[in-house]
Amino acid sequence: MPNDWIIIFSCNNSALAEMIKTLLEDSEIDVVMMNKMDSMHLHLNNAEIELYVKPSDVILAKHIISKTQN
Repeated sequence: MPNDWIIIFSCNNSALAEMIKTLLEDSEIDVVMMNKMDSMHLHLNNAEIELYVKPSDVILAKHIISKTQN
């Protein structure tokens, strides 16, 4: 992943992260999901799944995410 991609969403719910990723992809936004959760340390509850997009897609991606949060 290039260094200029921007994190636009993070959570510790893999189903929610996958749903948001699919919504963004359906809008033709390239999305990279980085799962920082380690199955050996799930009891710590501080790891997250992060979604990254290109800088040119940040505003549209955040708009799409905000519509799903209502």
